[in-house]
Amino acid sequence: MQDKKKIYLILGIIIIISFVAELLFAHPHYHMIWNIIPGADVIIGFLGAWILIFIAKIVIANLLQRRENYYEEGSDQDA
Repeated sequence: MQDKKKIYLILGIIIIISFVAELLFAHPHYHMIWNIIPGADVIIGFLGAWILIFIAKIVIANLLQRRENYYEEGSDQDA
């Protein structure tokens, strides 16, 4: 459980550093409506990554994973 907290702490620090770097060093470009919000690119990227992780872990895993004894059920050998 401690490792999970470390990962979230490191992830939070990286997000904060990215946000501050965008505020300080990024040239303002107002081509799209969301570019008016400072740090919108960081927020959109972070949310997009979490959506991809959610799709991979929940939706795709349920489609591709088999039961633990899936291959043993169909075998004719009694072990």
